[in-house]
Formats: sequence, structure tokens, C-alpha cells
Amino acid sequence: MTRKATEWIRRTAIVMAVFSARAAFACSVCATGKEEARYAYYGTTALLSLLPLCMIGGIVFFIIKKSR
Repeated sequence: MTRKATEWIRRTAIVMAVFSARAAFACSVCATGKEEARYAYYGTTALLSLLPLCMIGGIVFFIIKKSR
């Protein structure tokens, strides 16, 4: 990597860190007061936890079915 590219990456990272700090304080997940929002977060968490397991299971099932 050239020195110019490294310097550009460093500056971009600093600018992104400065502008994303405000968004970090606006996190709505930590203190939501609505019951519907809480259920949506629970559902999303369950979906994203089970999705990789279902994908791996589907791939294994497909491989076993093709090998027969």
C-alpha cells in the first residue's frame, strides 16, 4: 500500500468515527418503552439466531439427499 492510500484510509476512518458517535447515543434498542417494539426485537433476535442453523441444516440435507 502506498503512503497516500494509507493516509486516505486513516482520514476516512477518523471522519467516520466522529460522525458515527452521535448515532451511538441514539440507540433505541437499549431503552424502548413500547411493548410492540420489544416483541419485534425478540422476534428478530430469534430469527437471526436460528437462520444460520437452518441454512447449515438445509445444506447438509441437500448433500445427503444427493449422495444417495
